[in-house]
Amino acid sequence: MTTSALQNPALSKIAFDRILVPIDFSDVSQRALEYAKSIAKLNDSLILLAHATEAINPITPAEVVWFGQLTVQQPEEEKLEAQGAELHSLGFRAKTVSLTGSIQEEILASADRENVDLIVLGTHGRTGVPRFLFGSEAEAMYRHAHCPIVVVGPAAKPVCAPAQAPFSVAEANWHPRDIICACDLDPSSAPTAAYAYRLAKEHGSKFTIFHVDDSEGKTSKEMQLLRFEKALAPLLIGDEKPFILWRTLLIGYGLGSTVADLAIERDSDLIVMGADTAPHAKTHFPRGIAPQVVAKAPCPVMILHQHGEPAF
Repeated sequence: MTTSALQNPALSKIAFDRILVPIDFSDVSQRALEYAKSIAKLNDSLILLAHATEAINPITPAEVVWFGQLTVQQPEEEKLEAQGAELHSLGFRAKTVSLTGSIQEEILASADRENVDLIVLGTHGRTGVPRFLFGSEAEAMYRHAHCPIVVVGPAAKPVCAPAQAPFSVAEANWHPRDIICACDLDPSSAPTAAYAYRLAKEHGSKFTIFHVDDSEGKTSKEMQLLRFEKALAPLLIGDEKPFILWRTLLIGYGLGSTVADLAIERDSDLIVMGADTAPHAKTHFPRGIAPQVVAKAPCPVMILHQHGEPAF
């Protein structure tokens, strides 16, 4: 997806021609791959399987670094190639990308080099001590990516029910029937809302812009809506006007939980929201709204990075 497509979603059809899936061979990344397969089938996309191996400490003697890196990387590359071959056998167009270095930096750099339209990745949705110690690579990525990212959190339903046979290209696919756009109704969020609305229109999905009011009456709803709708209108076609659902935040209840609860209530298939830029260190500390949603959502969360504009 180009930057212009996000700024004016009415310009062209949303196409995911090239989908990148970061793979670490865990159950989490495999669940993300199942969603990527479904999206790829709907769009006849090329799937790029990308695996990054962290570089060994450069202080180590050179010959030890070389041998140690080879020992770690070679079996992982073999597993990566095997997964690529499996995708080909199922009828998908696929390419494998083996990387060495920082996972976040290498995956995002690869996405830029390969002109990727979409990244699909899985996350553990860490909380508490594990989050403090290890942070969240997924959050670090979606706060800096130049294309949309679909994040498959720990509570997201699998593509296929457990009773079904393993996924294949001929089987029924994930298809978004109900899409929620979580939005702060700031005018700068209008491109994200318009993009989500266009995506819903193209899939024939039910669509709702969802806003949770936590302003304690500091801004009138009427004025806030007026400013947002004025910014949104030029990005839509004709007289289209999405439905906006407004709820008041309950005391002691998080914004992220409120968004996820609506998705549970409606059995939604996709949540779309924006996220701002943040340093990697922030992923080690208490979670913002976007990671709260990802951790609890019963469906994937598509996150659009709007490069410094107010978001989540």
